[in-house]
Amino acid sequence: MIRRFLLISSALLLSLAFTACQKNGGKPSVRMVYAVNVSEDVLKVANVEVHYVDKTGDKKKEIVTKTPWKLTIVADALPLTEGVWAKITPKFGVPESTYSLDLNTIAAYGGHLGNGKKIADIYSNTPKAPTVAKTAAEIQAWCATSPTVSFTVSQEGFAKQTHVDFGGNGFWDDFWEAICLDYCYTYDEDPEEWCYD
Repeated sequence: MIRRFLLISSALLLSLAFTACQKNGGKPSVRMVYAVNVSEDVLKVANVEVHYVDKTGDKKKEIVTKTPWKLTIVADALPLTEGVWAKITPKFGVPESTYSLDLNTIAAYGGHLGNGKKIADIYSNTPKAPTVAKTAAEIQAWCATSPTVSFTVSQEGFAKQTHVDFGGNGFWDDFWEAICLDYCYTYDEDPEEWCYD
């Protein structure tokens, strides 16, 4: 299902980004598109909070209550940086069962430069962890693999992958979070209370 979502949404997002922006009086007109799709089981076992970069470079966040989550932002200046990361926090006291955990994170852009040249590209990422989990430890391990998708679009309209620090998607953040979550599940403590601000 996630693979089908990826193919359909990638084509849709890229065409939306590419065709929706018209020439803007000699200025660039660029549509930034973000999408995060998780399986229904993810919402049962975890809280999902999407962190993203807006057109001014500010970092924003939104709670995901239904899937897929999508956002479109129109920008009129280059260069710009796009970044999106789904912070996935395991819920406390989830009953042991078989959960299908899937995630796809997408960032795309498209539009016109001031000279009329059309630009477009799309990036996506999925966790490399197994997608079936039964125990709290397996859910925790999967949640810690949520990848960031980020890139900078140059004045000329070319994208280059970069890293956007959302304050939780770096190596050391993931390392200490994993230790804290392991402690919570070992000693029956609430991760929301111990591991997160």
